[in-house]
Amino acid sequence: MTIYLPDALAAEVKAGLTDRNISAVCQAALRVELEREKAMEKIDAGGYQRVVLYDGKREHDIAFQGRKIGSSQKTDAWLTPKGTIAVYDHREQELWTYDEYGAFEDDEGLDNSLREQVAEALGAKYVEQLDI
Repeated sequence: MTIYLPDALAAEVKAGLTDRNISAVCQAALRVELEREKAMEKIDAGGYQRVVLYDGKREHDIAFQGRKIGSSQKTDAWLTPKGTIAVYDHREQELWTYDEYGAFEDDEGLDNSLREQVAEALGAKYVEQLDI
């Protein structure tokens, strides 16, 4: 198998990863992507359901299609058919949405239990961020 890299990226890789085995880096990245794809297939196979929640800011119910991928005492998380992660805070009666996993992962207001469950459901690597 041959992998094509645009010239600019190839130059960056050669300059920035001089001590690394590029084949091993590519293999690791491909394994991560395969695990993510397997996790997404499992989610898609489970189907989506209609989720109805009360939105305190709007003062009425809202609804969307989703598949539950995580839950904690305070929050629940769903994946929508468009790939959005929807998180509902039961105490605040508020829905937060994240267009990509990175944005979800970067939200410091979420508890680690929910982060870990969502990462596992999406085939992503969970890393606990320490404040030290």
